[in-house]
Amino acid sequence: MVLVLLYHASVPGITGGYVGVDVFFVLSGFLITGLLLREVKRTGTISLPAFYARRARRLLPASALVLLVTVVLSALFMPPLRVPDVAGDAASAALYVSNIHFALQATDYLQAELAPSPILHFWSLSVEEQFYFFWPAIVLLVVRLARGRAGGQAQLARWIAMVAGVIVIVSFGIAVWLTRVNAPWAFFSLLARSWELGLGAFLAIGATQLARIPERPAAVTAWIGLGLIALAGVVLDTATPYPGTAALLPTVGSALVIAGGFRQSSLAPGRWLSTAIPRFLGRISYSLYLWHWPLLVIPAAALDSKLPWWARAGLVAASIGCAWATQRWVESPFRHGRWIGMLPRRNLVMAGALTVVVATVSLGIGVSTTNALHKTARTDVGAAEAQLNDILGGSPSPGVSVVPGASGSAGSGGPTVTASPGPIVKPNLPATLGGPVPADVRPAIGDARNDHPRPYSDGCNATTADVVNASCVYGDPNGKTTVVLVGDSHALSWFPAVERLAIEKGWRLLNLTKSVCASAEIVQWNTTVNRVFAECTPWRTNTIERIAAEHPALVLLANSRIVRVTDAAGTTLSGSALTKAWRDGWAETYARLVPAADHVVVIGDTPRSQFDVPVCLSSHPSDTLACATPFDRAVSLSRINEERSAALMGGAGYIDTTRWICPSDPCPAVIGSFIVYIDQHHLTVELSSALYRRLGDAIEAITGLH
Repeated sequence: MVLVLLYHASVPGITGGYVGVDVFFVLSGFLITGLLLREVKRTGTISLPAFYARRARRLLPASALVLLVTVVLSALFMPPLRVPDVAGDAASAALYVSNIHFALQATDYLQAELAPSPILHFWSLSVEEQFYFFWPAIVLLVVRLARGRAGGQAQLARWIAMVAGVIVIVSFGIAVWLTRVNAPWAFFSLLARSWELGLGAFLAIGATQLARIPERPAAVTAWIGLGLIALAGVVLDTATPYPGTAALLPTVGSALVIAGGFRQSSLAPGRWLSTAIPRFLGRISYSLYLWHWPLLVIPAAALDSKLPWWARAGLVAASIGCAWATQRWVESPFRHGRWIGMLPRRNLVMAGALTVVVATVSLGIGVSTTNALHKTARTDVGAAEAQLNDILGGSPSPGVSVVPGASGSAGSGGPTVTASPGPIVKPNLPATLGGPVPADVRPAIGDARNDHPRPYSDGCNATTADVVNASCVYGDPNGKTTVVLVGDSHALSWFPAVERLAIEKGWRLLNLTKSVCASAEIVQWNTTVNRVFAECTPWRTNTIERIAAEHPALVLLANSRIVRVTDAAGTTLSGSALTKAWRDGWAETYARLVPAADHVVVIGDTPRSQFDVPVCLSSHPSDTLACATPFDRAVSLSRINEERSAALMGGAGYIDTTRWICPSDPCPAVIGSFIVYIDQHHLTVELSSALYRRLGDAIEAITGLH
């Protein structure tokens, strides 16, 4: 628990403190299995109702209290748009499925960038309870199968050890495999974590043999184990593929501490671990685990900034106080039956009631907050778009770049070729005006987070494992002019505008996009699954081959500039190596792509907000300026010029969209009636659609298509 607390409090040097959860799993498996074996020895069986009743008395009252307080504090102090998410997290925690809930969220590209939930730490409790839903029943089944057979308790222990061994081996294999292919599921899932609880169970089964270890070797064993745990806390970090084989460091360390702890001596670490402070922390450890994370997360979310060290230290002290009070006045009375009694039926009814209350209250708070955020006055979209064009003003031609040999050159039916203008420089922008969120804001603040382009729901955006896109056609399926939209999720941000153009102009539109996958021939790291994104290379090959087969009139290419580029081994590139990787990657892509179409046009990447825009607006409905981002922070002119230069040298046209998204300084979160982003860098469908004529004029200026 101490490691987890120090890690979450951002104490320097404790980069792998998350391994405290692994220590907890091993210890839990050891303690609970020991209780089950003693019950079998005493009674000859296991009472499942009594077991679950004990678990309910021990865990539910404190967790229910913390969940309810967390949801209420979140509703009072966190940005309103985050409250429904926290309420859903709390409901999943009350039902002990939060590990599945968070795994699904972590592997969903559209949700993976959400700020940490104050309920996130409940995932480990869900894993534990899911394990104990099955494990006592498995032990009971083995007991009944062994009943009456020769060998007695020794034979029974061997059978249970065999089952625990199978769980450890199979689950560890799954953990290692999943860590390579899908790290979030490896981290959160029961299948990939059962081996840690099983390891503890194995130790409990072998307790008699472990107690025979001589005193001095036992002490050495325990100290080595403690050293391995401490080492894991300082050498592992968030970049470590986890759990995988790296989890052996804290789990084997925990096993050695337990194994060496059967023989107490003045040389063993147990002498120091049994002093007053460690014993106090051990006594309140469960409640401390429950309280510390929401007390650290909610104030940081309310202030929208990282807390200074003294604030974190104060909140750690407060969590210790809350844990002590909870252990004394909630945990202990329920655990010993003073408030609810010891009858299993009564305890199980209490468990069901608490679960229903927490889930109902949480979802009720979430629904009421959601309803308020979805309100908006719906006005004519044409008037809103006219207002937007008035604000943006002028022609889209600044930023349109055509060079000799580029798309639209003589003989291709395009406009007259002009020389390339000079580098794009910082424009002289007017000051952004503040004011409340418009009553007719598009989309409503509560809808902005889910304002996603159609290909997501249509299954037309390639998922992580996909290396080819589904055959999806938009616009006019029988249109004579074929247009292809290619790129990552930032290309999809422009899909609403491109689709609207396709409908108006009778284009046949193909969507060939894959989130997190750059179109340049680079090796990149996928932070969602925490590995090299190997699927990108075949996806690019298949995409260009499909384009070549179609030979479309126009390919529109758009990508995020912010990705983690690595070498083949996964080492992150920087400096000149990074610049070269991008330059070579784009050159290779354009060399293959430009001959495959009549015209290739790059839509320049959009500026980035320093805020999660919908969340920020929900906290500042009376002042949109509070959610604006200074131009120099939102826009990298050097990256724009690199991207533009690569496109022009490769024979493609280039459209700089910066002034469309950032018409004033600081770059606004709302332009006219339109919210700009669904997060920090993906355009809302409403704004993208409203920019379709501006995009169409720019495309026509380069290609002559109309």
